[in-house]
Amino acid sequence: MEDACTRCHNSMTGKNDMLNSDRNHVCTCHDREGKIKIDPQLEQTAAGPDNKNKSCELDCLAEGEPISNELKAKIIQDIKDLPPMPQVVIKIQHLISNLNSDTKQLAEIIESDQAIAAKVLKMANSAFYGMSGKISSIHQASLLLGYRTLGEIVTMAGAADLLAGKMPGYGYDSQDLWRHSLSVAFASKLIVELKNKNLIYEAHTAGLIHDVGKIILDRYVLEKKKEINDYMAREEKTFLDAERCFFGFDHAEIASEICRAWHIPETITLAIGCHHQPSISNGDELSYILHIADYVATMGGIGYDDDDFLYEAEKGAMDFLGLKQEEVGDMIPKVIEAVGQF
Repeated sequence: MEDACTRCHNSMTGKNDMLNSDRNHVCTCHDREGKIKIDPQLEQTAAGPDNKNKSCELDCLAEGEPISNELKAKIIQDIKDLPPMPQVVIKIQHLISNLNSDTKQLAEIIESDQAIAAKVLKMANSAFYGMSGKISSIHQASLLLGYRTLGEIVTMAGAADLLAGKMPGYGYDSQDLWRHSLSVAFASKLIVELKNKNLIYEAHTAGLIHDVGKIILDRYVLEKKKEINDYMAREEKTFLDAERCFFGFDHAEIASEICRAWHIPETITLAIGCHHQPSISNGDELSYILHIADYVATMGGIGYDDDDFLYEAEKGAMDFLGLKQEEVGDMIPKVIEAVGQF
């Protein structure tokens, strides 16, 4: 059975048992202006060329509950309580975007935070960079590894502790989120090396923090864990579907809010917010890169959800990037090897 959104007029298809007058349904219009109630009796289709850049999804709200604005406000408040990204990482983000900056400035900023500097040296000496035991100072690292590579390591050092904890709501052990985040960062780099090297730093950073929204949502998922698990099993739905169903938004949307709170550049923030649906990004290349990188990591088994077998790349995403299936397949063992060296 099909329904059409009364605002954007996109058509949606849902199971007949989900489209009945006893439940509320909303169309997630990605103009960010809110949720629009769908008339369950509508059976019109109004998709057309004017709608090709709009994407609406039929979200079945758990047990017919309305979306809680209070819940979302509380979750947004939680973002303020999340440990901030270290200032050195934010400064590095802006420094690298400045074409007139240099390695001396980069080294000075890193050395201003001793804890970050120590982690940077440890990561720089990892087997992945082929410099085991060769780097003894930040200045030396900047000379041997290069400007952008050192910037990537700084971002990893800043995110490591934040992403390394257990997440009982989602069922993640310690290091699960960190390993998956690393894998998406590495996969993003592999894609941009093939398609657009100018985005290599942004792609790596976006991959590293793309799932940070789950850190905020975990406690709320834990509170509804049984209901969510029952819903996913009954409807054969993913965790992403469950987030939208029970909360009215997903971890990608929350992650984009976190990025804004951290003053992450808007190019990265947009890609993270759209990484599950790059078609809503109005043709943003980084959003598509991040989406396929997430797909590569999951297909390589560096995921962490019980629903990984349901994961699919959005239709047309690989075509948008001009990627072939065999190219994507070749990336999987490279990503697995890279993550194994950290």
